[in-house]
Amino acid sequence: MNPSPTPDLSLYQIALDNLTTPQSLKISPALLKSLVGATLDVMVEEKIPATLWVKFLPITNWQSELQGYLQQVGLLQAMYLCHCIGDESAEVATIIGEAREVDESYPLFPIPLAAGSQLRRELFLLVLSDQFSSLIVASQLPQTEPADPGQSQSFQVVCTFERRVIQRVLEGITSIIAVADSTPDELLERWGSRFPLHWVADERDLLTQVLVKQLQRIEEILHPSTVSQLVTDKTTLTSLPEDLRNKDELLKQVAQELKTPLTNMKTALSLLDSPQIKPTQRQRYMQLLNTECDRQNSLIAGLLDLVQVDQPQNLLITPVELADIIPGVVSTYQPLAQEKGIQIGYTIPSDLPPVSCLEAWLRQITINLLHNSLKFTSTGGQVRVLASLQGECIQLTFTDTGMGIAESEIPKIFDSFYRGRPIPGAEMGAGLGLTIVQQLLLRCGGSISVSSKVGKGSTFKLLLPIAPGSKES
Repeated sequence: MNPSPTPDLSLYQIALDNLTTPQSLKISPALLKSLVGATLDVMVEEKIPATLWVKFLPITNWQSELQGYLQQVGLLQAMYLCHCIGDESAEVATIIGEAREVDESYPLFPIPLAAGSQLRRELFLLVLSDQFSSLIVASQLPQTEPADPGQSQSFQVVCTFERRVIQRVLEGITSIIAVADSTPDELLERWGSRFPLHWVADERDLLTQVLVKQLQRIEEILHPSTVSQLVTDKTTLTSLPEDLRNKDELLKQVAQELKTPLTNMKTALSLLDSPQIKPTQRQRYMQLLNTECDRQNSLIAGLLDLVQVDQPQNLLITPVELADIIPGVVSTYQPLAQEKGIQIGYTIPSDLPPVSCLEAWLRQITINLLHNSLKFTSTGGQVRVLASLQGECIQLTFTDTGMGIAESEIPKIFDSFYRGRPIPGAEMGAGLGLTIVQQLLLRCGGSISVSSKVGKGSTFKLLLPIAPGSKES
């Protein structure tokens, strides 16, 4: 049968929009492959029977990781190898062919998806089992045009164990399955039974093992010899902050920042092994693991963003309307603001000319500044974004009624890895958010200034150049 017209659905965006705390990573194909491998490693070691939903791209080379699980007799309940109509993959045919040579009844099924351009750039591994479920979904970032031969490919990735998010992504997949003769009857008739509805006691232990596996793989990928390759060409570091221009200083700071969360996680893991541990202690150590994992995730994401900012790129900076970016980002943070009891809003006059800045850069700048404002503002406070015309520039002002910044700290807040006063119960950031904001503004010819009073709040004023030829029109 022919599929009906389908909206340009994005499973990556569905996952990101449904996360409790929206956060994604920008990573390389190698790190993405290691994330997939870490999950499958634990499933093999613990002999976990599972149903897998998979969609991959040739660039990711996941076949070797998947084969390790497929070779375990009796574990695979079913594997649905998804592909967009018109993008039939030779790799999918190879996996099915090799498995059927061993056993013709092997439960591998090709699943065609009626999808638009967004899903064609996406890939995922979705694991469903009675013991634990997980989702890794990635969107391939477009390369610059014309493509630089030395430019590395990267992905925007969401990794989660939240069952609500996994359920939403499953619903998205089923909405675009193009039913064909090869579609398994059990998939059509018993879809609801494919998703386990209850948590079991051992799930947290399995999640911990996935974390340990990924830590081992990250340590290999982020070995100093590998990281140093990112910064050997000093000509690519001239716009980085002074403290990061020297590769040895960069590596030293990265190693120091990674050391603390890794040490805390290893300590918690060793304590969890104690047979005398009490339930309240176990809960506390699990919370520590969760916190430190978030901290490391934030650090790695921030570091990758910072290095990405300074990669030499031939970019055509086109005009962008503030009204096309700011309202959408603010609406994304509305639920968080409402949960914290904070009023959040924006004022963007309709007659403002467009600014000269990449859309992705302006969005990242807005996200980082709003995240900071909400983080340091208490219940009953306010966060506002205001745009106005200032000569040949547009002034974009972020104002909050938060805890404020001491005068002595203001000169340091744009330094890499600098963190202000800790907030009880708040996630520890990487100290790179404002560094990235400043670097992106410099790239588009803008600037940023700060005024603040302790106990009163802070104001960040950005100046963005008006796009050439826009003011007259």
